[in-house]
Amino acid sequence: METSLLELLRCPLCHARIDAEDGSLSCSGCGRGFGVEHGIPLMLHEDLPGAREKLGETGGWVEKAQAEGWYEPNDEVDAVLPFVNRALGWNDLGWLANGHSFQVLLDRYVGEQRGMRVLEVGAAKAWAAPYWLERDCEFVATDILVDDKIGLGRGAFYGDFGRVQADGEHLPFPDASFDVVYCLATLHHALDLRQMVREMSRVARSGAIVAGLNEGTRGVGRSPENPDQAAEKEVGINEHVHTVWAYFDAFTRAGLRVRRLERPDGWAPSPYGRMLSKIPKIGLSLGTMVHLSAVHYCGVSIYARKPA
Repeated sequence: METSLLELLRCPLCHARIDAEDGSLSCSGCGRGFGVEHGIPLMLHEDLPGAREKLGETGGWVEKAQAEGWYEPNDEVDAVLPFVNRALGWNDLGWLANGHSFQVLLDRYVGEQRGMRVLEVGAAKAWAAPYWLERDCEFVATDILVDDKIGLGRGAFYGDFGRVQADGEHLPFPDASFDVVYCLATLHHALDLRQMVREMSRVARSGAIVAGLNEGTRGVGRSPENPDQAAEKEVGINEHVHTVWAYFDAFTRAGLRVRRLERPDGWAPSPYGRMLSKIPKIGLSLGTMVHLSAVHYCGVSIYARKPA
């Protein structure tokens, strides 16, 4: 583990500094110990609220991947994530949404900026690393899953950068540490949506971009039991589906200013909200909110900024 990553770590329970000795980590404040696996600090401590559910979820992801045939790594696929549709000719709507929303983050909110410190929450195998490293950014990837095939362990395939097992609702980093904080298809796994967004805002610097990409939504009045999540729930994965208003509320309560709301696939909010989306400046976000309030189940990407 690099010294720079150690200097950035804080205890997720008491926020004191972390000391390293003989291959293990300990909190300088409360004295709790943390393990290290293949250079990855294990900061998802069993004393954290919700740790039992989160640690139980890790096995669910492995079981799901093995059952569906995507557990074994494929270098050809992993090398082009998230743009498998255009690179390999796939027709996968999920990766279409992942790729579009991530590209908007890079093009619209990062642009030509270089040398930033970036945090991805729920990074899985951390396929985004090359896009940040080529911009000379200090990239830190967190996830609850350390597995060397579908979790942070696979991140070694993408280069040298910080990887930390961590719970997004209790991030092990100091206040105001990152220039970009984002997650992709992760907020809906939180046990407490508002708490996770608060944590993302807490570790973001003034003026930083905070984003939630490709998050599942339900229309107002629709059932919170989305049938598409049933298989994940059966293996212990924490799944929830929120309205777009719940996401907007979580971001604004965390002190963030929402700048853009859109469907993660980039499609227009039709038929609901199509006319509103043509209003200058606020149109796309307003139209998207109306659209997602009316449909059954869909997705949203939220791009916000922490006030300077």
